Amino acid sequence: MNDEIFAAMARQMKPDAEVRNQLLAELRPNPAAAAEPTVRRRRAGWIAVAACAAALASATLLPGAIGHGRPVELGDPPQAPPAPVTPEPSTTTPADARGAAGDYGTLFAAVREASRNWQQFERWTTADNSGLAASAAPVPVPAIPAWGAQDAGATKTDGAYQTNAQVAGIDEGDLVKSDGSSLFVASGRQVAILAADGAKTRELARIDTGSGPAADASAVKGVIGQGPVADLMLYDHTLVVLVTDYAARIGVLPASQTSTSVPLDAALTRALLYDVSDPARPRYLASLGQSGALVTSRLADGILYLVTEYLVSDPDGMKPDDPETFVPVTTSDAKRAAVPAPDCIPLPYADGPRYAVASSIDLASGERIDTEAVLGGAQTVYLSAQNLYLAATDGNATLTRAQLRAAGAGDLRVADATVTHLARIGLDAGRLTLQAQASVPGQLVNQFALDEYQDHLRLTTTVSGERRDGSGEWVTRPALYVLDRSLKTVGSLPKLAKDETVQSVRFDGPVGYVVSFRQRDPLFAIDLADPARPKVLSALKIPGFSTYLHPWADGRLFGLGMDATGDGAVTGMKLSMFDTSDPFDVTQRTTLTVAFDTSEALADHKAVLVDTDRGLIGFPVAAWNRSGGATVRYLVYGYDEKAGFSRRATLAVAGDGDAQDAVRGLRIADSLYVASGDGVAVYDTDDFAKLAAVRLG
Repeated sequence: MNDEIFAAMARQMKPDAEVRNQLLAELRPNPAAAAEPTVRRRRAGWIAVAACAAALASATLLPGAIGHGRPVELGDPPQAPPAPVTPEPSTTTPADARGAAGDYGTLFAAVREASRNWQQFERWTTADNSGLAASAAPVPVPAIPAWGAQDAGATKTDGAYQTNAQVAGIDEGDLVKSDGSSLFVASGRQVAILAADGAKTRELARIDTGSGPAADASAVKGVIGQGPVADLMLYDHTLVVLVTDYAARIGVLPASQTSTSVPLDAALTRALLYDVSDPARPRYLASLGQSGALVTSRLADGILYLVTEYLVSDPDGMKPDDPETFVPVTTSDAKRAAVPAPDCIPLPYADGPRYAVASSIDLASGERIDTEAVLGGAQTVYLSAQNLYLAATDGNATLTRAQLRAAGAGDLRVADATVTHLARIGLDAGRLTLQAQASVPGQLVNQFALDEYQDHLRLTTTVSGERRDGSGEWVTRPALYVLDRSLKTVGSLPKLAKDETVQSVRFDGPVGYVVSFRQRDPLFAIDLADPARPKVLSALKIPGFSTYLHPWADGRLFGLGMDATGDGAVTGMKLSMFDTSDPFDVTQRTTLTVAFDTSEALADHKAVLVDTDRGLIGFPVAAWNRSGGATVRYLVYGYDEKAGFSRRATLAVAGDGDAQDAVRGLRIADSLYVASGDGVAVYDTDDFAKLAAVRLG
């Protein structure tokens, strides 16, 4: 489809102006009523060749984020370093938001309007055959030695076995978890529980989410199959297993055809709770679900936060008198209920009938605390101790010229700008309250582009658009914005570089590090001590770029990414250690190339093991072979201030490198565990001799 045809289709889909304006007027916040808010993925394989095999499977049709050229309110960011400029309001307070969604009738109209602004086009995500197949028979577990004198609840403290997370004290869901004594490994629709005991590592039990009481707990109409385990979370003696149930979109079936493909929608994500106080005998506790596909799971102070994205995939089937046809539902075992209307907040510029559904669950009691649904969706999530931030990308928004000028983008055309919509949900002991919303130019690279510090949200985007001088030139550049609690922009650096895109971001207290790339890698060090006047301290330009940054020690920043020639041609992977002791003169202390083609860790920080106590860095890598497949290995590097990087080991992974699963490395005491859905291999951390291997797949 060429651009002209695409544009014509978009124009034809534009809703009637009178109807659109009337509904927008109903949804637009009432300034007179404004008040100060009260505080109230089995994951898709990381190897590209997996897509080819999966193409024969059933597919999940996801809607494209096609906008309709509407104006967007922005917290107009001032140029830095001039004195702060008071921005135009662009927030939605709880009173405003809840006033717009006080009843299902108003919400029905909002969803219907959003569906008119949404047009399906060919954007397919393959489904996993193993996830949608009939429930497999329970896998027999061989007889195992007794747990012995070791207390099943004991936790070893020596190790680097916690999931590599963004925010200290906030855990993130992953496919492998450990408490220092046991390993919990997702394998298809099962979870294997292993005793992490070095050379004596062994399987203790197996949880099968596709059979038994967990499989009977789905309470959504039309579910035809359950996907693989999407995430695990561990708190005290409670294991949370996240799975997704899929429903067929029968509304797209042809009247008569010998065969057809039926799209599958993620209907429900369920948190299955198990008591693992005795790891050899896990006990099912409960199932708590919510509509949509899993976006992320986080854990803070014993409260599990789940965010899903739910698509109302059959707008024609919506019924005003049946809320379950146009709002998300929550479930508790076999019981289900529509999310109450006051807890469903339509944002003013939802570009489709999609919700971001956020829930909080008290893992001590196993009960749901609260649920908030935001009509507008979310692809990126950031959680702090006080707030949950939802970010959604709109690729076809329209900004006024005044807004573009205020955002430092006055040289770009008004239409077809990429905008990130933000919503801040306040946290109060698990209670969720939407407290502010706003939009900023550009698109986030990932969750690390968001960070909260001293009541301010700092974020970095890649701003892109066409020059308004008639040249047709497309402009791409990184930008940084600082927002206050009401999500009003108080400071900005709208033009960090020219014709470059953001590759990675890491905020560390009052300093931010941003990597952008076109031909060379500028690593910007940015002073954010004064939120109203961010300023670039230094910009280190070296070949290549880092896609992941990790504070290693005081004055040291580790980078994992790609090497490149002087003209920007990517040549392979590399490790970098940056000296940040003088933010005015950041330097690259040492670097080392990696002789493999790609790594899961380039896109998923949870695949990186950073063990500063032992000076170890580990991550999986892949090398393409002549047959079109890939060989997977796990690399372990050491870092020393004098010697720099050194490769310590190249380790095989379960499945002989053919696995397309996520691969994780964990150190417990003096053993390194390399785990995937196919198995776990155990190595000695001194000489990396193999100590044990447990087959799972």
